[in-house]
Amino acid sequence: MKADADIAAHNAAVEGYIHDDGTRAQIFECAGLSDDSCAARDAVNLNNLDDWAIFHK
Repeated sequence: MKADADIAAHNAAVEGYIHDDGTRAQIFECAGLSDDSCAARDAVNLNNLDDWAIFHK
């Protein structure tokens, strides 16, 4: 089905998105992390990290 292919393409785009260096640095700062202490680079994991850091403040 076309809808399934569209959904799969959208999901692949979301999963493959990488935040720019400035956005990553802001998220790491908010969470008390750095490039050296965290391997996450993809937007999905960084957004989750940002959400949890804000939740726990």
